[in-house]
Formats: sequence, structure tokens, C-alpha cells
Amino acid sequence: MTARECIELVAAWTVPLAIPGLIVERVQMRKRLGVRAIQFLAVATFAPVVVILALEKIIDGGTVSALVGYLFSNIAEFDRRESRKAHHKGPQTPDAAEG
Repeated sequence: MTARECIELVAAWTVPLAIPGLIVERVQMRKRLGVRAIQFLAVATFAPVVVILALEKIIDGGTVSALVGYLFSNIAEFDRRESRKAHHKGPQTPDAAEG
């Protein structure tokens, strides 16, 4: 088995293992599926597919770069929106919550 085949095999198994793995982790931690969980799932299923397609030379390096850049730019944009929301709310004090 060549190194390329090993990489493709690991990437192919990442997709079906990521979904139940995330669900089991969320159930054990008693957490809901939030934005971070969905982002993890997107990366865990999207990245291996891109790697396999790139290794098979179905897509070229420029396309891989564009896809990865698009994915991570959206994650960063979400972080900026969340920090703006927290900034606009102002500090939460116990006195403000009671009154």
C-alpha cells in the first residue's frame, strides 16, 4: 500500500466516523449541536473529501486553496459577529438583572 493510498483511506474513514463521534460527544457532555459543532462537522467532512479529490488530481491546487480559504474565512466571520454581539450587550451585572 502506497503512502497516497494510506492517506486516502484515512481521509475516507474520517467522514463516516466524524458524524457519530460528534453525536456521542454531544450526548455525553449533555450539550446541544451549536455553531461550533456544526463547523467541526463541516471541516471533518469537507476536508477529507478535498484531500481525496486533490490526490486523485480531480481538482488542482488553486481550487483546493480557494475552498479551504472560503471555509476558514466564514469561521472567522462568525467569531467577529459573536464578539460584536457581546460588545454591544455591555457588561452584565447582578444589579442590572434584578432591577
